[in-house]
Formats: sequence, structure tokens, C-alpha cells
Amino acid sequence: MYKQVIAILFLFVASVGAITLLEPVQQTVGETPISLGVIGPGQTIAVKFARDTGLPAPINPTTGKNALWDQASIVTPTLPAGWGSKDSLKYENPLTVYVTSSPAAEKGEYNFSIAFTDEYEGTPTQVADFKVTVDPDVLDVGLVEPTVSAGIGQPAIFQLVAKNKGAASDTFTIKASGLPYDWQFTKTFFLPRGKEASVYFEVVGNIQKEVPFQINITSISSSKITKTANARVVTTSDLFQDAKSASLGLPLFPSAEQQIYALFGLVANLASQTKLS
Repeated sequence: MYKQVIAILFLFVASVGAITLLEPVQQTVGETPISLGVIGPGQTIAVKFARDTGLPAPINPTTGKNALWDQASIVTPTLPAGWGSKDSLKYENPLTVYVTSSPAAEKGEYNFSIAFTDEYEGTPTQVADFKVTVDPDVLDVGLVEPTVSAGIGQPAIFQLVAKNKGAASDTFTIKASGLPYDWQFTKTFFLPRGKEASVYFEVVGNIQKEVPFQINITSISSSKITKTANARVVTTSDLFQDAKSASLGLPLFPSAEQQIYALFGLVANLASQTKLS
């Protein structure tokens, strides 16, 4: 009797398929819950898994091929209140589950479970537990040059360096506060998880003025994910600055005067290089 129980237990353990996590971290699922990293409120994390179960197909073990997981799906009762999810497509490779935190989620750890099923080859369904940490501080932003000068009607271009520290890719909007309405633009940009990128934001002044303002970068997932950078734009009205600005883009002058101002721009840039040398 004792030997029979041991044999049954051995067969049960041997039939447990492997669950291999590919993204956002690479890990074979063992003891759970597995930490998937940090996401902000309202963000969606993509959780990807390999299909290989690591076991011969139970219904046809002589083929030499391992059985495959056919679908990964959220165990709905385990999902925190206000959260959303999307199960993987059947037979897609890799199996990808999407989990979206509540836009109102507070800082803390949240758990949920994912079930893995094999429809045709007989591998028993398995459930694994996962957790994510919610924290709105998933974005870093810095200005390369806080003060930028340009001629009237010409773009003052600010370079921002944005870094996504979280485990979820996201789209962000850039807006300015403290500027006259007709001076500013709104811009959006996409930033993959764990990546850093340079983003450019333009301000066009229509009068000679020096204006301090703020550049606000906010996630479209939740207004809780936001950063602010202090900046200053200086618009000038001297011919030297206007000519330099005009040489960087299409000048706002009648076509008959474009060649003259292009020449001014060339001279102005040569003069700047001479000063620097």
C-alpha cells in the first residue's frame, strides 16, 4: 500500500508541466507568487509565457514532442477590485495576458492568479500566482537645457530625457503651464518599459518676452503618473537671432525674401561658430 501511494505521488509530480515566464522578467515559475515588477495606477502590463510544458504529450507520448499550453487566462475572482484583464489568444506564441490596474489604485502589492490549459494533449490545468507593486513613481524626466532662446515666431526647442522605470509600456502627453495659450503645443509620445528616450517640445513666442513656465509630462493611463520640469523661454527680436532661427526651418517671410534670409542664416551660423572657436 505504501509503495502504491508513493507511485501515485510520483506520477502526479511528474505530470506537472513547466510554466516559463518570458516578460516582463524571465523566470521558470516555481514557488509563487512571482513578482512582475512595478507599474503605475491605470497602467497595463503584458505578461508573456512560453507554450512548452516541458512534458511529453500524455495522449501520445511516443512522438518525442512536448505538449503545449494552449491558453493562459486570468482567474477572475483573484483580480483586485477595479482592475481589468485580457486572456491570451488560444495557441498564440508566446501566450500573452494583459492586466490593467485601477486608475485609482493606491500604492501597495496586489496579487492575482493565471490558469494554464492544454485542450488537446492532456496536460492537467495548472494555476500560478503573481503579484505586482503599484507605485505612481515610474517616470523620470529631466531637461537638457532649462532656458532656450529663439526669435519671435520661431520655435524654441526644449529637449527632455524621459525614462520609464516601470514594467509597463505607456503613452505620455506633454503640456506647458504658465505660457500664453497661443505659444504652446501638446505632444504625445510612447515609452516602452524600462527604456529611456529624448523627447522634443516646442514653444513659439509671438512677442519679445522672457517667460518662466512648467513642462508637465503625464501618463494617459492615470493623472497620478506625472512629472514637472521648470523651464524658461526667451524670445528676442534682433536680426542676428531671427536669422539663426530662420536657418533652422522654413522662415516666416514672403517667398521673394527667403533667399536673403537664408543667406543671413548662413552668415549668422558662421559667426556663431567663429565665436565658439
